Amino acid sequence: MKKHHRHWVRNIALVTTLMGSLALSACNPELIEDGKASQPLPIKLKHEIQKIGSTEGAPLYIRIFKEEAVLEAWKQTKDGTYALLKSYPICAYSGKIGPKKKEGDRQAPEGFYTITPGQMNPHSSYYLSFNIGYPNKFDRSYGRTGKHLMVHGSCSSRGCYAMEDDQIAEIYALGRESFEGGQRSFAVHAFPFRMTPENMARVRNSDNFAFWQNLKNGYDHFQITHVPPKVEVCNRTYVFDPQGANHFNASAPCPDYTLEPTLLASLQKLRSQENVRFSQAVQKQDAADQKAETKANNQMLEAQLEVLQRKERIAEGKNPDGFLAGLLKGNPAPATAPAQPVATQSTQTSTAQAETPQTVTAQTQPNAGAPASNSFFSKLGSAISKPFKPLTGDSSQSTSKETATLTTLPQAR
Repeated sequence: MKKHHRHWVRNIALVTTLMGSLALSACNPELIEDGKASQPLPIKLKHEIQKIGSTEGAPLYIRIFKEEAVLEAWKQTKDGTYALLKSYPICAYSGKIGPKKKEGDRQAPEGFYTITPGQMNPHSSYYLSFNIGYPNKFDRSYGRTGKHLMVHGSCSSRGCYAMEDDQIAEIYALGRESFEGGQRSFAVHAFPFRMTPENMARVRNSDNFAFWQNLKNGYDHFQITHVPPKVEVCNRTYVFDPQGANHFNASAPCPDYTLEPTLLASLQKLRSQENVRFSQAVQKQDAADQKAETKANNQMLEAQLEVLQRKERIAEGKNPDGFLAGLLKGNPAPATAPAQPVATQSTQTSTAQAETPQTVTAQTQPNAGAPASNSFFSKLGSAISKPFKPLTGDSSQSTSKETATLTTLPQAR
C-alpha cells in the first residue's frame, strides 16, 4: 500500500509541474529540469527525527514568523502531538509585517494555509519550492488577489519566503517524506511575529490588530495542544477546532459550534494570564512613549530658542558664526539707530521659555532699522508659547485602547 501511495504522490507532482510550466509565476518565472527533489534527508536530520520520537514519514507541520525571519519544522511524535524538529532562518521575504492584500503589493502572506502534493514544485528555477496556497478561503472572502506565492530557494523574494538552497532542500524532503508516509496535506501557518502579549501590545494601534487577534487564537490552540488546529472560515473570520458543525461558508454567518471543554478551559486560563501581561506591557510602553515625546518636545524648544538667540546676536552686530546672515544681507541696521540690547534668555526653566516671545517682541519692535525678515523670528517666538502636538500622534488614540483585551476567545455557541 505504501509503495502504491508513493507512485500516486509522484504522479500528481509530475502532472502539476507540467501544468505549471504553462503559466508564469511571481516567484518561479521559469521551470528547469533537474534531480534536486529526490535528495535524501541528511543523516544528521534523520538522527534528530529519531531523537524527538518521530519517524521520517510522520506528518509535518510548518510555522513561519515573519518579523523574526524564522521557519519552524515540526514532526508528529508517537503520542500524536508535534515536537519541534528544526528552525530555519528565512533568507529573505518582501514587504513588512501584515497580510498580503493584492497582486503586486510584494507582501508575503500571513494566515493559515494547506500544502498538498500538487503544490510541490520539484523543477523550480528557484532551486526547489512549494506553493503556499494563497489566496485561501479567508483571503478570497476579502477579495484579495495574488498567485504563485512560494516558499523557495535562491534567497530572492518578490512576495515569497526565500530560503538558502540547502535549507529548502531539507524542507522539501521533509514534505516529500511525509506525503510518502501517508499524510495527504501539511499545514503552513504564517504569523507576523511570535504572538506574545508583549508583541501584541506593541502593535495594538495597528490597522491589522483585529486580524492579528484572529491569528493569535489559532496560535494559542497549538501552544496548548501541540497539535495543528483544524481551521475553518466563516463570517470572514478564522475559527479553530470547531465541533458540532459540518458546513462553514467563508462569507456567511458562522453556524453553531462548540469547543472541546478541556481546550476551552485551557484557553480561558491562558487568556486571563496573558491579558494581565498585555495590560502591563501597554502601561510600560505608554510610559516610554511619553518620555520620548517629552524629550523630543524639549529638543524642539531648545532648537527654537537657539535660533532666537542667534537672531539677537546678529541684530547686535555680533554674528559670530554667520548663521542666518543671508536674511540680513543688503539691509543693515542704520548706524544712527543701533539695535537696543536684548536681555539674555534663560533656557534652564520652562517658565523662561514661556516668557521668551513677549520679551523678544517688545524689545525688537522699537528698532526701526531692523530688517523686515525679523518678522520671521517674531512668528517663531510666538509659536513657542503654544503647546506642541505630540510627535507620536494624538495621545487619545493610544489611551482609548489601553483597556482593550489582548484578544477574544473563539465565538463558540
